[in-house]
Amino acid sequence: MATTDTSGGAAEEEDSSCPICLNDMCKSDTLHPIQCPTKCNFNFCIECLCHLLSSSKDDYEMASDGNRHVKVHLNCPNCRADISKTIEDTIRLRQTALAEELSTVPDSELSAKDLQLKHWKQEDEILDLTDGKKKKKKGPEPMLIDKSLFGGLEFAMTVEEQKYVTKLMSSGYPNELCQGAQILAGIADNIRNGRAVAVAATPATTAPNRAAAETARATAALQSGYSNAGLSSRSRDGDMPGVTNFQREMEQQKREKLRRPLPARMPLCVSLSTGEFEKMALQYRQTSGMVDPSMSGEGNGKKPGWKSFLKGMLGTGGTASMTFVDDEWDGSVADAFARAQIGRTGKDNRQTVKGRFGPQNPAEKASVQRIIAMGLHEDDKRDSLTRPIRFQRVLIGSVGGQAGKVGIKKGDVVTHINGEEFVGDAAALHALLVEAYEQQGRDGVIMIVVNAEDCTAEALRLRARVH
Repeated sequence: MATTDTSGGAAEEEDSSCPICLNDMCKSDTLHPIQCPTKCNFNFCIECLCHLLSSSKDDYEMASDGNRHVKVHLNCPNCRADISKTIEDTIRLRQTALAEELSTVPDSELSAKDLQLKHWKQEDEILDLTDGKKKKKKGPEPMLIDKSLFGGLEFAMTVEEQKYVTKLMSSGYPNELCQGAQILAGIADNIRNGRAVAVAATPATTAPNRAAAETARATAALQSGYSNAGLSSRSRDGDMPGVTNFQREMEQQKREKLRRPLPARMPLCVSLSTGEFEKMALQYRQTSGMVDPSMSGEGNGKKPGWKSFLKGMLGTGGTASMTFVDDEWDGSVADAFARAQIGRTGKDNRQTVKGRFGPQNPAEKASVQRIIAMGLHEDDKRDSLTRPIRFQRVLIGSVGGQAGKVGIKKGDVVTHINGEEFVGDAAALHALLVEAYEQQGRDGVIMIVVNAEDCTAEALRLRARVH
């Protein structure tokens, strides 16, 4: 990455406006000026810098009179020197500085562009900060806001948060699904702790949900003397019973679910206490021979050891809060719309995947087939199709305790641990959680993301194009 030249810092501080768009320059713009070979000390804002980079990637640009002219070259606007070798490094430096500045600002106070910057990492692609100046891609565009992706949390999300999470969830990339799940988990945590305020008002009401809206409407009508408020009203001619707004909303959701079904395994981020894995650790000690049989303390006057402690903790039939099963993905998008059927087999009563079951409703089946067909007939090839796809994965074989209460289900796919993609088998995941307990005790915290995988990411990307 290029070294930042700060020789023109004093000059930049004197005039803080961009010489191209005349908007104010931010601190990162002056801290990381463009690296012009002639050192002419000319500088401009990151938005104009991003627009220059994006324009240079087009074969032609459309002029105001409708004519096309040759593409823009990556030259310094002042001295025309070539800056193609350093422009991307300069943008990355500025975006890194902006992300650090926004790291302490709550998501609810940020715009969509600021949210992207806050969660941007250096290894990610350069963000498009051109305010929509790039040419539109061919084909159907995804929805700007898809409330069905928020798990009922939309009432506590700003419009910008809804746009950003929708973009992440429909991107087609597992790591961005993980990021979206983490944002939703943070919003849910704020709600549980009483820090969230209903901010996303609907045209009908500002209440947190439709049922609350109907209750508020009924109360207001009763206070004004309308005796049958909240009951099904009749039409003007008195023949047909009316329908409340809440009923209309529920019917609309049912139709939408059939028309645009969600994957069977949606991304979910949960934070669990390492105390959840205490039984795993104790069982691991017992099965790995780390417990000395001579420490049983039965009838010899010795103090009870690990074996007696195990009996007290687990009893004769005690089990860990979660078990894991190795599985293999067949590489299809259809797998995202099916759940694994997990049972036990063999003399050792080992858990295994016995089959999979998908939607039973004929209309929902047809919608799933339509979503899958969109991927088969796309004109543009996605770069993700050439990247390595991990076929081996780990499923949740059984779940209990706090993990079950926060939403993890049998058959979910474990994809990320503490924000990092998990690569390994069921034994490796079990050992990882046991190690977390051994190192942190009962008071540690571990973050688990499930279902942020390739097939779910692709299914949500294709689903977003069904209008």
